[in-house]
Amino acid sequence: MKKELQNKLSRYTAAAVTLVAAAGANAQVVYTDAPDQTIDDDADANGFSFGLIDLDNDMNLDFIVAARDTTVSGTRYRYTLAAPYGSAGNAIANENPSGYDYALALNMNDVIDAGLTWLSATNTMAFNVNSANPYNENWNGVTDKYLALKFAIGGNMHYGWARLDVDAIGDVFTIKDWAYNATADASILAGQTTGLVSEQMDQMVHFVNQADNTVKVVINENLTNGTISVVSATGAVVSTGKVDGETFIVDMNGLSAGVYVISAEFNEGSMTKKMMVH
Repeated sequence: MKKELQNKLSRYTAAAVTLVAAAGANAQVVYTDAPDQTIDDDADANGFSFGLIDLDNDMNLDFIVAARDTTVSGTRYRYTLAAPYGSAGNAIANENPSGYDYALALNMNDVIDAGLTWLSATNTMAFNVNSANPYNENWNGVTDKYLALKFAIGGNMHYGWARLDVDAIGDVFTIKDWAYNATADASILAGQTTGLVSEQMDQMVHFVNQADNTVKVVINENLTNGTISVVSATGAVVSTGKVDGETFIVDMNGLSAGVYVISAEFNEGSMTKKMMVH
């Protein structure tokens, strides 16, 4: 199984786009706008279906999210689990009501740090028995919630997050993106991608699609030293330019069909937008 997972990780990581943004004296957020991984374990009695998280994109798997749909003695069980993988010390923030380990489902801007309870073992995310949710799992039927993650780089611990949706039936999930703080032992907010949290940057940078296959980037005048880049799904920078006003036009004409990321980076933080070229 380890070789199979590594092969899947290699194919998947090639399409991930990683952005690094300074976040003040005590933080550097490394954000990966990964291609969505949607996993639906459709009555797979032979095992689990896996989604992969490589937080620092070093080709070493850090966490696994797994789904299963199976029937045992006439009872149908469907569930999603999250587990650390690889380095010793990798862990998931959880709670433990009645002795059961449930992964936390955090909201945007919740603090992820040493103050949470961490478990270096498998956590239940969602659980469904015969089309009913009998327990109090945190992930059944949620959209844009965050796993709180702790993992090791060179013996030092770092905090991060991964954003997921999980279906109410318990065995369908989508991993959307993730980030971590490159400063060891420093906190990160759930959903934080830059020095400013995503919600703040949303108010300061706007992407406007135009009919001539261009994108107008509208920029708040308080942002400084801006650079706009277009990055392909393979991580190649296909165009870049300096911001010298309150708007910047990104020309998508002439690009090969595929998914691109427009990255707007400033001293205060960064913002990205996915674009499809047909």
